[in-house]
Amino acid sequence: MNIKEAEILLQAGVLVTPVVKQYDLDGGWIVTLAGKHKLNPTLETARGQVRVFKRLDAAAGVLFELGFGEINVVR
Repeated sequence: MNIKEAEILLQAGVLVTPVVKQYDLDGGWIVTLAGKHKLNPTLETARGQVRVFKRLDAAAGVLFELGFGEINVVR
């Protein structure tokens, strides 16, 4: 799902606490947005590819801007 879809689902109350996971050994991070929906739970780019954040604080910043109050980080 892309950011716009995530924003709509968050406002509808169908998303649970997001999980930020380490994607690769180079330090990339991905975001999983699980909840009561049938969309791909991984945050994607506009072109449908998995969005990989270079820094953890960048991933957290996007989630807090969307309106999440807390996030889970998994290494």
